[in-house]
Order: sequence, then C-alpha cells, then structure tokens
Amino acid sequence: MPRRNPSRPSSVENWADLELFLKVTRAGSFSAAARSLGIEQSTVSRRIRQLEEELGLTLFERQATRSVLTPLGESLAKRAEAIEANIHAFVDEAQGSEREVSGTVRIALTESIAVYSVIPDVLPALRKCYPNLKLELLTSYSVASLGQREAEIALRFFRPESGDLVVQKVATMKTAILAHKSFRRVKKEALPFISVRLEGMVTAEESYLQNVIQCEPQLITSSYHSQIEAVRAGLGAALIPRSLKRLDRSLVEINLKLPPPPELALWLATPRSLRHVPRIDAVWATLLLHLRSLES
Repeated sequence: MPRRNPSRPSSVENWADLELFLKVTRAGSFSAAARSLGIEQSTVSRRIRQLEEELGLTLFERQATRSVLTPLGESLAKRAEAIEANIHAFVDEAQGSEREVSGTVRIALTESIAVYSVIPDVLPALRKCYPNLKLELLTSYSVASLGQREAEIALRFFRPESGDLVVQKVATMKTAILAHKSFRRVKKEALPFISVRLEGMVTAEESYLQNVIQCEPQLITSSYHSQIEAVRAGLGAALIPRSLKRLDRSLVEINLKLPPPPELALWLATPRSLRHVPRIDAVWATLLLHLRSLES
C-alpha cells in the first residue's frame, strides 16, 4: 500500500476519521458501524480505505460478516482511544467553567422509564426551571456508552462498574403481579401471563415467572412498554413495578401466595468529570427528586 505524500493534507489529522475508525472497531463490522451512524456502508468503507491509504497500512482484515483489526490496527486503536479520552477531557474541563444551565443533555434510558416517569414527571419540571436546556432521550435496551460520550447521563437497572463514573441509586422498585381488575378472582392456572424477552439476557422477572410461578406466558413482547400496555388492555397479568398501579386505577395486585418477587434497583450514572457541570447537575438533581416516587 503506497505511503502518503507528506506535503498533502491528511484525514489522519481529522478526528472525525479516527472516530469512525473507533466506531468500526467497537461495532465489529462496517455495516454495523454504518447502521449506528445512520450512513451508508459504502461511505464507511470508502473513508476507512482512504485512512488506510494515507497511513500506508491495513487496519482491518475484511471477513464475510465482520471486520477484524490487524495487529497494527489493534495498537493504533489504543492510540485513538487515548486521543478520544484527551478530547473528552478537554471538553469536560471547558464545560466545567459553565455558569448557566443551558445546552444539551443526552439521557440513556429504557422506553418504559421514559414514557411512564421521565416524560410526565421530570421533563415538565426541567422545562419550567431551565428553559434554555435541551434534552435528548435515547430509549434503547442496548447500553449507550458514557465513556465514549454517546450519552451524558444514564438510567440503568444495573450498577455500572466500568469507567470513571459517579453512580447513585435512584430507587429500589418493588415488583408485583399486576392485572386488570377483571382478573382479580381468576385462579393461577387460568391466569394468562405476559412476559418480556430481551435478546441475550434472562431478566429477573422472566426467571421468577419460570422458576417460581412456573408457567409459560401466553403473550411475549420485546419491550416493557408494550408489556405494560398489554396488561392495561386486559390481556393478562405480568410481574411489573408496583408503582405502575398509579397509572391506571383498573390495575390491581394479584396475590398468588408465592415467595416475594424480585426488586429492581434503578441507578443514575454520569462521567465524574461532568458531574458538576451546571446542566448535568440540574438534570441529575431533578431526576433524583422526581424518580424517588418509583419506590412507592
């Protein structure tokens, strides 16, 4: 592969191209990186090929379904990650001098927490107090990386352990078997259950349904939002947070005289360097204040 002409401007000096290199590294393929960025795979391929030509080396071994870093590519990926960390530190230090609560905060969370708690309870309070603040809600079950700044704040049902983060428990949510009141007197054997099945994991609720209630669900969804709406529509019962009874007075708790169901811990996390930036601090405090009610 030819060496680049030193007198010619190089995209290697452009952080966007190194960032794309890291995106492909983390996604595992050109196509996956393109999907996450919302661009064409051909664009990713062209830019990576241009980067390789300017460096005069091969970064990836192209395989049928994935792209594997070459040994030198692995070494350069670590260098690129160090550059990324320095850029984030530069931005964080600059933002630490902010005085006004303004700008954008991206919050990574599940759709159910967004729909039933953050949108109705948290966002109106933030808008009233901080009119210059802009928010992005990243609703997904995939984990948005705080370290890579895909989000500034995350609400998660597990305690984050990796990265230099500030982590605080928001609430411990009690769960219960809830259903429409029409199911109040239905026996366990005749009670239709609604379950959530997430790819690559067995949730505490699904484990309880299999091992304690010991029944097969009659309806399976791929999201908690659709599960809750199915319960509200009178399609069956589900093991969901007790606090959801406040959504709908027709929801009642079904007592099957079984061992206590699992509790769900909700955690709030942000990079340590961002914790006291005014816009982050404002959103953090407001989330804590309004999501405490989930413990009821």
